[in-house]
Amino acid sequence: MQKVKINRSDFDLSFELGSDETTAYLDTEDGTVVMIEDYAEHRLDDVITEEETLEAIEASIRTHAELSDWEREQMLAAVRIEWDDAKRYRPIPKQDSQQGYRDMQEFIWSLEDDHLRELLEIAIQGSGAFRRFKDALYRYPEAQAEWFKFRDERQHQRMLEWFAHEDIEPEFE
Repeated sequence: MQKVKINRSDFDLSFELGSDETTAYLDTEDGTVVMIEDYAEHRLDDVITEEETLEAIEASIRTHAELSDWEREQMLAAVRIEWDDAKRYRPIPKQDSQQGYRDMQEFIWSLEDDHLRELLEIAIQGSGAFRRFKDALYRYPEAQAEWFKFRDERQHQRMLEWFAHEDIEPEFE
């Protein structure tokens, strides 16, 4: 297993908040989390012409006058990841709503309070399930604290499974 020092809060945030417009990567050399907006990857074709080496592409991006500093940094990171033959950058999986929904279901099934269990089962039916679930739990502070603990434990377990799959031994800072 490869030992990697990782900033815990950065990794937790990227693991939890992955979106359809952003992809997060763990840099296994320095432990940083690199977030790439899809917009930057799509703009690469506009900036890169026919360069054949990573260095030439990076130079083209650095000297492209129409790019903002943010776009330049995003594109440089995106091209480094695209050219990463050594597997230095590992894509951090995006958490999907199905996992979150299953977590809510399993939490509900674990409750001993029949009334609260029924209330929450109704709350998660149909569109807007996550908001109704949170709203219903807000009125039950003890159950809400239990939910946060349950959710965090599930999230942590998924992270550990990902690290094992990637053959990474995290050392959190």
